[in-house]
Amino acid sequence: MPYVTYYLGEEDMANLTTMRAENIASDAEWQTRCELAALYRIMDIYAMTDLSNQAVGARVKDEPDHYLIHPYGIFFEEIRASDFIKIDGKGNPVDRVIPSVATAAVNPINDGVKNLSHWIFGSRPEVNFFIHAHCEDVMAVSSTESGLLPLSQAAVYLMHLTTYIDYEFFEDDVFAEKFKKTLGNHDIIISHNHGYYALGRTAAEVFFRAYFLRQACSVQLKVMYTGDKMRLMDPERVARYQEQMYSSEHYNYDGSTEWQSLLRKLDRQCPDYKT
Repeated sequence: MPYVTYYLGEEDMANLTTMRAENIASDAEWQTRCELAALYRIMDIYAMTDLSNQAVGARVKDEPDHYLIHPYGIFFEEIRASDFIKIDGKGNPVDRVIPSVATAAVNPINDGVKNLSHWIFGSRPEVNFFIHAHCEDVMAVSSTESGLLPLSQAAVYLMHLTTYIDYEFFEDDVFAEKFKKTLGNHDIIISHNHGYYALGRTAAEVFFRAYFLRQACSVQLKVMYTGDKMRLMDPERVARYQEQMYSSEHYNYDGSTEWQSLLRKLDRQCPDYKT
């Protein structure tokens, strides 16, 4: 997607304050901010970033028609809970809060993230977090005719959640309708020659899906590098394994098993994400 930004006008600039978001946010909104900041930092730790590009957004817990996006230009490694811009369903900024880190302009709003928030959260009321990213292994697989193949456990976990869309640089109304139609009930969209979109009910779930999509693509590329004949799992095996996975009493396939450990990692390495 094109990462176009617009900047607040003179009236908005006059209304800007140095008030921190934690002083004006509800408890539910602050929790959402902390979870979203954690998601940004975790993606950085696991090398799932692309400089200041990519898009990660959240729906505010007690305000389903309001969303949180990051100020364009801030690296994932420096995002804090108080930095996010709160927007309404039309993409208008709601609170005038200055990010803790200087950017190219004050509170730049990324049109790509704004559009995705509207399309995804407006179409899928059960979805509360999304990631749009450009991981190299996923980009490589997205550029093949075969797409994601049933070569690993990670691929099996994700394949029934996944669909595909052709990449477009300009996100006009035609692409918006195409995106929403393609999205349907899928939780992962692989964008050909570009990257992916992952959706989740929780920050844990969306990270889990993004993490294992990258793993599945990485395994697939390594298998292809060998030049040997690939051992693809047939549809019956894939369906059987998926049923066994999702009915397991020993493991949650929604990221919740690992999430608290990930937060403890953040508390050790970069506790400022919660500020």
